Amino acid sequence: MCGITGVSVLDGAAARPAFDGLVTLQHRGQESWGVAVAGPGGVRVRRALGFASRSGCDDLPGGPAGGVAVAHTRYSTTGATLLENSQPFVHEAGHIALAHNGDLTNAAALRVLLGREGYAFRSTSDSEVILALLAGTGSRRDGIAAAEGTGGSGTGASEASGASGASGASGRVVAAVARAVRVLRGGYAVVCAAGDRLLAFRDPHGLRPLVAGFAPGRAAVASETCALDALGCSEQREVEPGELLILRDGRLEGAYRVAEPAPRASCVFEHLYLTRQDSRIGGVRTGATRVAFGERLAMESPVDADLVVAVPASGVPAARGYARAAGLPLAGTLVRNEQVGRTFIEPDRGRRERKLRNKFSIGSPVDGARVVVVDDSIVRGSTMRRIVTLLRESGASEVHVRIAAPPLVAPCHYGVDIVDTGELVAAGREVEEVCRIIGATSLAHLSVAGMRQTVGSVAGEGLCEGCITGEYPTPVDGARDKLRLVPAQAPRHATPPGALHPR
Repeated sequence: MCGITGVSVLDGAAARPAFDGLVTLQHRGQESWGVAVAGPGGVRVRRALGFASRSGCDDLPGGPAGGVAVAHTRYSTTGATLLENSQPFVHEAGHIALAHNGDLTNAAALRVLLGREGYAFRSTSDSEVILALLAGTGSRRDGIAAAEGTGGSGTGASEASGASGASGASGRVVAAVARAVRVLRGGYAVVCAAGDRLLAFRDPHGLRPLVAGFAPGRAAVASETCALDALGCSEQREVEPGELLILRDGRLEGAYRVAEPAPRASCVFEHLYLTRQDSRIGGVRTGATRVAFGERLAMESPVDADLVVAVPASGVPAARGYARAAGLPLAGTLVRNEQVGRTFIEPDRGRRERKLRNKFSIGSPVDGARVVVVDDSIVRGSTMRRIVTLLRESGASEVHVRIAAPPLVAPCHYGVDIVDTGELVAAGREVEEVCRIIGATSLAHLSVAGMRQTVGSVAGEGLCEGCITGEYPTPVDGARDKLRLVPAQAPRHATPPGALHPR
């Protein structure tokens, strides 16, 4: 779920626009942030824990000569919330900086192999595995650093599927990425600063999102189109699954297929919740898709009621659609504390529950009303239980809960921190039991068929529905431990926030 951006400019510095793009993706992660900029003197990186702040712009690395930059805002799915796990990661040789969104299902095995070949890991994040592979650990001629003119001979681009036409340093970069992709498993979208080039590539199934945009003298890649809009990139395209883009001097230098075609399986949770409402998937704003979810939900699960209450902010589009289809007024009853971030992505349970107590309040009374409260999803059930309690205390005679997504019943293995099935309130329970847990009068979800038909009509792409169906597009282990890469003797301290690391 992390947010990533990458920027290549013809003139000026890339660090500032990379940071600006990052700020628009803050909803995708709030544990840490970082910006790395590449220039003639190598790579410099600025990383800090917490939300990205404008004050952090004052000492961003780089300067006028830093024409390539990558940025990252973290939502942890592998590794604890420590600064050493914050991104971008920089290779010790100082030629590569990498930011990654997703989760690797074979990270533990690859980490062991790379360690045996001499790579010294400095984090417990699976993202550093990708960095080690791209750097050419275990093979002096295979890394991107060699392709960037640091002494390695590289191998021909013919080793990369679809890399015909790439030659010289670009050909060797394509081959290095193709070699890495052949051994990586799971979901990943990657942006990488390598010398004066910006690289962007995705896993063969397209599990994690990545888009590219262009403006005169500027090329950018990001997790969502809202970041490209903020950077003035009016010409936009998706980075295709299994595709590598090489950007240089503010333009597209080449596009190459680095993986064999695989069945499309983009994350359905992007449509349901993750992506910002003004971003587009398949050319359609996700806000419009969620309105359509709400309309479909009203058709599938009507109820006699007096008004519809939206759960702000992500539940508002679905509530608008439900109210319109049901012919009911939409009331702004719930008020959201804007100082509280997304509680779903808060990694610590205690902090999550404390934030939840301060997240919502009642803005207008609902004395005696029969209320339909609409939200985008139910994960743990704690948020909806709190909302139902508030509405009943405000005088609602009935509280009918309608969810614009099917029940979430299985873990995510590709980049959303849904690890423990025991945390999922719908797992192993009938709808009636969940209804009693949250204290509602009735509960209904959007059907799987309704979700598929709605998304299919606006996106026309295959979906990963693992969290809904328990069926995954790649082989996965039965269970996933968030701290699986942490050695038993590993220290649990963090580097002081905001440290500036020259490379």
